[in-house]
Amino acid sequence: MLIEQRPSDDSEVIALVVDQQVELRTRDGGREGHVYSVDPAARYLVAVVGGAAVACGALLAVDIDNAEITRLYVRPAYRGRGLARRMLAALEDFAASRGHRVLRLETGVTSPDAISLFLAAGYRPIPRFGPYVKLEASRCFEKRFDDGNREVKVIRRTVADEELAELMAAAENESAGRYGEAGRRRFPLDPHARFVLAAVDGIPAGCGALQPLDDQTAEIKRMYVRPAHRGNGIARRVLAALEDLAAGSHYRVVRLETGPRQPEAIRLYESAGYRPIPPYGPYVHSPLSLCYEKLVIAPEPIASELA
Repeated sequence: MLIEQRPSDDSEVIALVVDQQVELRTRDGGREGHVYSVDPAARYLVAVVGGAAVACGALLAVDIDNAEITRLYVRPAYRGRGLARRMLAALEDFAASRGHRVLRLETGVTSPDAISLFLAAGYRPIPRFGPYVKLEASRCFEKRFDDGNREVKVIRRTVADEELAELMAAAENESAGRYGEAGRRRFPLDPHARFVLAAVDGIPAGCGALQPLDDQTAEIKRMYVRPAHRGNGIARRVLAALEDLAAGSHYRVVRLETGPRQPEAIRLYESAGYRPIPPYGPYVHSPLSLCYEKLVIAPEPIASELA
């Protein structure tokens, strides 16, 4: 079995969601107010057996800490083989790689097999949340992956934000320290760049930006984490938030640039699936530039198992 990421407009994703919708409506008559359509903001995983897409699931980011698992579905002919459990595990791993600490999900009283699966996987019942609050037939569950000792939030900020400006100034000073004034690299931001700021217990700890290159490609800029907060996964969570922002804005490719005197940044990007590419744009004639690229919306394998 191969589990791979697919875009929301993939024909096999749409077919699986439609089949799930038909089955649910046959089973419970269609719960009033419940929406079953493909959500373009969600990240979809598909299980492929023998070249055919036979199961799916989606991860919908609520914020950097919280996400919801939706559209978990296995075609009837493939049930009883553990595919639902393996899809759930793949979604959990995918969520952890995105920096999420809490997963929630919803099912209905007419799906006892799903309820048993979630309870066996460590999910605990919680009150109905969000769009399910008024749906009496809904049953909601939650699973936490954090120790609860700190609060980390990644939030949107504008370029005029003072805390963001302080972080970017600190990043520039550190870059000058590593490369020297002669090697200080000044590559301006696009006016349309969007910014995120990571805060730990309310204290600004890191930042990043996303700017457009063309209608298919965006560039990650100004990735920085204060030294006191390094080694805690903050950079990976900022990176994941920027990738989600790119995918949600329909960019299929993300590029970035770093330098040879930033080995920790290189390790982060390569471990997150970025591949080296030739220098592009303003970096073509920059001898200290290393460039990388990643597909964020693509039929991209993320897990593989023998059927």
